[in-house]
Amino acid sequence: MADFWASRSGRWRIRMREEADGNIHERLFRVLRDEIEDGRLPPGAIVPPVQRVAEELRIEADEVTKAIEMLVAADLLKHRENGRLCVTDDSGDATVGDKTQVLFEQNLIKAARYATEMGISTVDATGVFRAKMAETLKSREQDEDD
Repeated sequence: MADFWASRSGRWRIRMREEADGNIHERLFRVLRDEIEDGRLPPGAIVPPVQRVAEELRIEADEVTKAIEMLVAADLLKHRENGRLCVTDDSGDATVGDKTQVLFEQNLIKAARYATEMGISTVDATGVFRAKMAETLKSREQDEDD
C-alpha cells in the first residue's frame, strides 16, 4: 500500500518544488487541481488521508487541510459517506472503487518496476501501456459496432 501512495505523492512533491508562487497550501492546491483537470486523478479516485500526504510531502498537516478545503470549495473533491476523500464525479459514470483503484495502481507500479529491470524506461513503458489501452478501446468499439 505504501507504494500506491508514494508514487503519487512523489509526483506531487516534484510539482510542489516546481511551483514557485504562493504559500504551501496554495501550491498544493494548484498541483492537485492540475492533477484532477489533467485526468491523472480521475473522477472517483480516492485521495490519501491528510496526515499521509503531509508526511510524504514533508509539510504541515494544516497546509494539506487548507489545500483540501480549497479543492472541496472548488467542487473538485468531495467527502464520501464513508469519510474518504475523492475526486468529484459529476458525469454520472460509475466511479473507480477503492479496492479496484489500489490494485490497479499497485500492478501498474509493479509493471513499471519490471520494465525498468528489463532496461525499458518508465516513459517508454507508459507509452506502450497507453498504446495497448487505445488498441483495446478501439477493438471494443469495433465489436460494439458489429
